[in-house]
Amino acid sequence: MDWALILAWGIKILSLFFIILTGVAYYTLAERKFAGFIQDRPGPNRAGIFGLFQPLADGIKFIAKEEIFPKNVSKGMYLLAPTISMTCAIMAWAVIPFGGSLPAPEWLAALTGVTTIDLQIANPDSGVLYMLAISSLSVYGIMIAGWSSNNKYSLLGGVRSTAQMISYELPMGLSIVVIVIMTGSLKLTDISDSQKDMWNILSPPGFVAFFIYVTAMFAETNRLPFDLAEAESELVVGFHTEYGAFKFALFFLAEYMNMITMSCLTTLLFFGGYNVPFQLGAGSPYQAFIGLGFFVLKVLFFAFLFIWVRWTLPRFRYDQLMKLGWKKMIPWGLFAVMFAAIYTVYWKEGWMKLFI
Repeated sequence: MDWALILAWGIKILSLFFIILTGVAYYTLAERKFAGFIQDRPGPNRAGIFGLFQPLADGIKFIAKEEIFPKNVSKGMYLLAPTISMTCAIMAWAVIPFGGSLPAPEWLAALTGVTTIDLQIANPDSGVLYMLAISSLSVYGIMIAGWSSNNKYSLLGGVRSTAQMISYELPMGLSIVVIVIMTGSLKLTDISDSQKDMWNILSPPGFVAFFIYVTAMFAETNRLPFDLAEAESELVVGFHTEYGAFKFALFFLAEYMNMITMSCLTTLLFFGGYNVPFQLGAGSPYQAFIGLGFFVLKVLFFAFLFIWVRWTLPRFRYDQLMKLGWKKMIPWGLFAVMFAAIYTVYWKEGWMKLFI
């Protein structure tokens, strides 16, 4: 691996990191603005024009706050928890393909010899498994936060969240298996490219898998109606209770990063990814930009869905949450996997293949 490739990767990583932080910052502002609209108030409007500098003001506030450690906490684990959550949230972005290949700028081509830039940090053959693994690891941050805070509300919030995330990883994994069966690949780029002619949600198994996935998506991100870990009336703010200043900001950023990551994954698995409807702009030198634009629009729709659902549905009871996951979602997920296998054989080989 030569220095030119390392430099190109470094530029992509830094650019993506800047875009992620900027996107998350203004996603929080969009949620607060929409909350104001729902509650018939203006929302943040003091920091800059229309409140556009509010995320910057919030960031400065979190950084400038004094770091306070509650009495009798396990300090090492207490600091490790937000670090794990933030690290997992960032690492998930490494395999997300945002589009095709762009022509490299002249200065970069002259400096490194790289002529094209893939809109993806890495493209492993097991991209889907990587995303599931990162999702599983993020549970440890919440579990450690609840245990290390030496607070009953934090502990109960951590236990609830851990059980919830583990329970809903199963139906989410089954819904993703449906897509893997239909496309025959674990690479996210292959899954996206396989939807050039028809999105996966338009197929019968994909339609069933989509609703299973979206329900599990809300539970995995601890958002309403599944925010049992942060139920204010019961647990103050759950595992966040003893966290403040920059440590709380890391949890906050990780939550919103995960929401955008799930929106990206929904787009890639079910809605054609970066493919442009009706092959618009095919053969154009700007095709990658057009695909990136459509990808961003789809992601924004699902990101807005998180905000909309928050102000639409009430919170589930904990027993209802577990019952839905284990008695409804998992059986439907198993049915969807079986249905996808039969449908795929029929689609590719014809009905007679089922009996031969």
